[in-house]
Amino acid sequence: MMSNTQNNTFVSTTSNITNWSSIDWKKAEKYVDKIQKRIYRAESEGDYRKVRDLQRLLGRSAYVQLLAIRRVTQTNKGKRTAGIDGFRALSDKQRMDLFYKIRNRNINLHKPKPALRKYIEKKNGKMRPLSIPVIMDRIYQEILRMVLEPQWEFRFEPTSYGFRPKRSIYDAAERIFNYIHPGNWVYVYEGDFVRQEVSLSSF
Repeated sequence: MMSNTQNNTFVSTTSNITNWSSIDWKKAEKYVDKIQKRIYRAESEGDYRKVRDLQRLLGRSAYVQLLAIRRVTQTNKGKRTAGIDGFRALSDKQRMDLFYKIRNRNINLHKPKPALRKYIEKKNGKMRPLSIPVIMDRIYQEILRMVLEPQWEFRFEPTSYGFRPKRSIYDAAERIFNYIHPGNWVYVYEGDFVRQEVSLSSF
């Protein structure tokens, strides 16, 4: 856990945030990265109580909330896509309003709204369903991602590449190439889940 001096300094720094354009994003990213590394280290040492304490600290911090708002409403490609309520936060004032709302709410009491359902045409002509959450739900999802990701990065298999930081399809392709290059016999299985409600226990 952080010392009282460190925690008080953090609170005094973030409590004075009133202007979106004046936020020190490098400082915010540095703080979040530091706590995430501590979570990863605590998980690797099997100190699960410390993991939970650090996750609570990170989830309640203003810096992680500000970064989540920034990614959802400013840097992500889907920033202009509204959910079922039609709301988009494209101005600095709207982003600050979201920050104040989150600061005054308990994330444990948050109730997500229904996602907007849209269909996108695939290359084969079939339609793929797409669910679009409202902005506030996406922000909470991003906060939880930053809080949980360090713990699960330690737990994931080294051969897992999907939706992981600093990993891509090229890493997976390189792994496959290195595995089959010696000329060993291998089997490749390709498949897709047709129905989401299928029970994994039947496999």
